[in-house]
Amino acid sequence: YATSLALHSLDDSLPTSLVNPPLSDAGRDVVSPVLPSSTCSLYTDGSFRRATDNSPSSMTCAWLALDEDGFILESSSSSLPSCFPSALRSEINAVLLGLKALSPGSSVTVATDCAQLISLWTQFVDAPFSPKLLQQPNHLLWLSIRHFLDKLDLHVKLIKVPAHSDDALNVQVDSLAQAAHLSSQPTFSPMALYYVPCLFTFNSLPIDMNIRHFLRQIGDAQNFLSFCSLARFTALDSPAIFDWTGIHYCLSQIKGFASHNNGRPEFWIFRIKLLLDMLPTLTTLQQRKPYLYSHDWLCPQCNTAPEDINHLWTCPYFLPELNPCMTHRKEIAKFQDDCISAFSSLKTLPDSFCDDFSALDCWNFKTPSESCLWLTRGLLPLELYGEIWLCQNVLFHAWEESQGISASSKSKTKDGPSSNSSPISSPHNSSLASVSQDSWIS
Repeated sequence: YATSLALHSLDDSLPTSLVNPPLSDAGRDVVSPVLPSSTCSLYTDGSFRRATDNSPSSMTCAWLALDEDGFILESSSSSLPSCFPSALRSEINAVLLGLKALSPGSSVTVATDCAQLISLWTQFVDAPFSPKLLQQPNHLLWLSIRHFLDKLDLHVKLIKVPAHSDDALNVQVDSLAQAAHLSSQPTFSPMALYYVPCLFTFNSLPIDMNIRHFLRQIGDAQNFLSFCSLARFTALDSPAIFDWTGIHYCLSQIKGFASHNNGRPEFWIFRIKLLLDMLPTLTTLQQRKPYLYSHDWLCPQCNTAPEDINHLWTCPYFLPELNPCMTHRKEIAKFQDDCISAFSSLKTLPDSFCDDFSALDCWNFKTPSESCLWLTRGLLPLELYGEIWLCQNVLFHAWEESQGISASSKSKTKDGPSSNSSPISSPHNSSLASVSQDSWIS
């Protein structure tokens, strides 16, 4: 939700404000009947439908009011503003709107099929107020419930009814909540649901979650918006061709590049740099530090072409147990066979499938084609990392030492003490062919 708000916000600053709604008028736009004092019990239920390609998310709630003889006095259903949509939120709203309709001094039993609601009620309503409540999701709704209990002098007890059981009243209130999805969108503002001394808003919407977490999500979303706007993406094509939702999900699963929870933090870094075309290949280093890496240097391994990201997988350099070009071709062919095997295990394929599938341009590793190179970067990072990149790092480090490029010289800027040193630009000295094998083969 916060990500969506930030990505659609046109203001670079955080439009967060503090609002003090009048307690007596904050919810006057929410129409709720006043129930008679004979009301003894309430049946409440909420309904939540997730967003689909054809419709946005939807929240509704409903309640039934009964007297001591079990006769229905009043019923109500409502479509709710989709602010922080969730199933639990719709259940809490059902209780809140039911309590709002009670007469002062009422003593009622609230029946609900939501066990989580009852558990949270025990923590946030029955217990004395704690500032920790403000760190919880839906804390504004819980504060509003506490306000009504105090203002109307209500005495409320919650009981659990089995969901999807033969309880006719629970089935009826559930049907009311489901039917409310077909009604028009709510005409009242999300602000009208809250009865609290003050609240924070973002883009005129209340922030009903931990404020720190919300601001962190806004910051993450704005950083991701900057990430989407990088020239390396816009230079390829329209930003619409990228699945930003999928990319954001994948990146959000990485808790931090410095984290060792996955056991291989350097592999995550490799994948991100592979995605962003930021691997420290020779062509990249020639752009970053031209005073150390001469522009006329070619690939340190084969000395036949510039070493860019695609050359890593097509380099013809040959050692008894290392040939990047052959390794790349082997992994592409293996991946192609694995795909066909996976498809065959799911359903019976026509006889022409293998030939048609193999004819796709992405399997053209001999040239290789542009789509083959993109497939390599997108779907084979593990194989590239272990079979090619780590070996290339060892050889590249040995080559740097042979050129007199040390770690200390790379850490200094052009204007630093190393600015007087100049790289060796002889093409005969820029290849591993001139390096003693004893210095880089273990």
